[in-house]
Amino acid sequence: MNKGSFLSRRKFIGGLGAATGAAALGGAGAVEALAAPTGGKAPHPQTPAEALRILQAGNTRYRRGKLSLRDYSPVGERRASEQKPFAAIITCADSRISPELVFDVERGNIFVSRIAGNSIDTGTLGSTEYGVAVLGVKVVMVLGHSDCGAIKSAIAAVTEGKTYPSSKYGAIGEVLDPLLPTVKSLPADERTLARCVPANAIAQAQDLARRGPIIAPAVQSGSIQVVAGVYNIANGAVSIVR
Repeated sequence: MNKGSFLSRRKFIGGLGAATGAAALGGAGAVEALAAPTGGKAPHPQTPAEALRILQAGNTRYRRGKLSLRDYSPVGERRASEQKPFAAIITCADSRISPELVFDVERGNIFVSRIAGNSIDTGTLGSTEYGVAVLGVKVVMVLGHSDCGAIKSAIAAVTEGKTYPSSKYGAIGEVLDPLLPTVKSLPADERTLARCVPANAIAQAQDLARRGPIIAPAVQSGSIQVVAGVYNIANGAVSIVR
């Protein structure tokens, strides 16, 4: 991380205006135009809507087994000295999730932060702020997934009184703490894994979108879009649940 570039971006981000923008998804033609190499130089999406369309198009290829791993960022020596991701993803530490594969993009295109339960903590927040302020990402996705062990444990804590004392579980309980409010907010008969996974992704995305001094102003100006998604491990599909 270059401190000088970070500070210069911080000054830039401080000038962001206020006007919330929700990006609508476009058709397949726009996606193909963005994905196609131009003059030997790969394109970089200019808007949150374009960035989200590229992710969704990549996930479609992934599910169909037609991976192309198109490269939207610099290659060769330039890649070795810089990165230009168009999306930041906060996802679970689960070993079955690989965002680069799930969205069929080459390394250098996605800025990924991981924590069990895909919650917003100091690490995921600070990393995402860096992605927005310094790297210029256009879309931020909080990506939950099916069969999430962290959510299962949070459900057990709420419904069964399961505890995770540090003397036995170390910091595991602290990782689960941000997940508990969402589980508790659901009616008792809806505290299922299928219901809690998307609810948690939405809650974490909403929390992230409100965080200042970087994320919230960028959302309000329309510079970035923050969305929630759920990855189905069994079929490979990512659903945008917002």
